[in-house]
Amino acid sequence: MWIHYQASLIIKKRIMDLPKITSKRKSLRLRGRFCYIFAINRNIIMANQSTPLIWLRTFLAAARHSNFTRAAEELHLTQAAVSKHMRALELHLGQPLFVRQAHGLQLTELGSRYQIEVEATLQSLDNTTSDLFGLSDNKSIQLHCNLAFSQWWLIPRLSDLYRSQPKLELELHHSIWDTQNEPIKGDIHIRYGVLNDTDEHILRLTNDHLIPMMARSLPKAEQPKLPLLHVLGYRHGWHWYAEQLNREGILSRAQRSVDNSVIAYQMAAQGLGLVLVRSSFAKHPWITSNLQMCDWPNCETPESFFAMRRDGIIVGEQLGALWGWLEQQIDRHL
Repeated sequence: MWIHYQASLIIKKRIMDLPKITSKRKSLRLRGRFCYIFAINRNIIMANQSTPLIWLRTFLAAARHSNFTRAAEELHLTQAAVSKHMRALELHLGQPLFVRQAHGLQLTELGSRYQIEVEATLQSLDNTTSDLFGLSDNKSIQLHCNLAFSQWWLIPRLSDLYRSQPKLELELHHSIWDTQNEPIKGDIHIRYGVLNDTDEHILRLTNDHLIPMMARSLPKAEQPKLPLLHVLGYRHGWHWYAEQLNREGILSRAQRSVDNSVIAYQMAAQGLGLVLVRSSFAKHPWITSNLQMCDWPNCETPESFFAMRRDGIIVGEQLGALWGWLEQQIDRHL
């Protein structure tokens, strides 16, 4: 590695000295040859150099705060050290990760994608370290949950959970959507999607139908005038519904899109459109009070919510109690 580094310095010096050669043609020819050798040498160096972990942790802190100074405070480093780490990481990757602005930082598109991957990878590493070496003193159970599922399904049932498990210490974390093949977050992770396989580490929590609904405050005669509200993230929405029931004509209506069902249902309640409500949410008191079924039929969807437990995790008393409670909810509501 050191030899490659020294060679690169020598090659760069020779390139800088090339204009001193009397023959211009020879100078250009040699310059091209040395540049080619330098490029090969740099690729060898990059191929044998892993990305330092401290750069990645510094990158995540800077991305979270959009500021090098606050990232430095979190990591107990100087602002200059954080800036140096980020310059080194960007040089190492050959791509800019941030746009430097007068009042902070903004991730580039590639930087945003890299943040998701690095965050998931380091979280997985931390979880594995904790599992293998028992480094965590935190006795609480971390439940990472889809935001809509928590709003419409989990929260109304939490009082029952705490009555049955009064000593349960639960940390509830949320995300709107999870990327495909993303590592399991927390001790239990509730996701949405098409579940192809089941085992002892996976629980299917819902079997859903799509129910077309509109504002309860509107007469049903207004239904033909209302646009369609799409919830981005569901694979099976209005296009799926129209295809399954041979109602492609409804797709000619005006269409509006949001990234979560909490907002979509509230928009529908304001008379801003028709929305497809998952049947597992339809009995929520807010929904029954603010929305009503349209004159269109329901449609089954293969998508569902399911709970996942990390493989190899030690199932203690609290984790076992929460998993058992989720199994009871399946028996009651599926």
